[in-house]
Amino acid sequence: MKEISIEQADRMEQVEATAERIAEVVQNNSAAAQETSATSEEFTAQATTFSGMVLVFKLRQ
Repeated sequence: MKEISIEQADRMEQVEATAERIAEVVQNNSAAAQETSATSEEFTAQATTFSGMVLVFKLRQ
């Protein structure tokens, strides 16, 4: 009976470690998504600026 308790305790430790790792991965993914979103917003702003700059030029037809 004592062996079962030790085995159950070991399994619980494994489950807890796995849950902690999952939480860590989720946090990392969330941070990466926020960075990607900020970068996308910056690129959009730059594209808008460059688009306005290009409108200054007129091409001969």
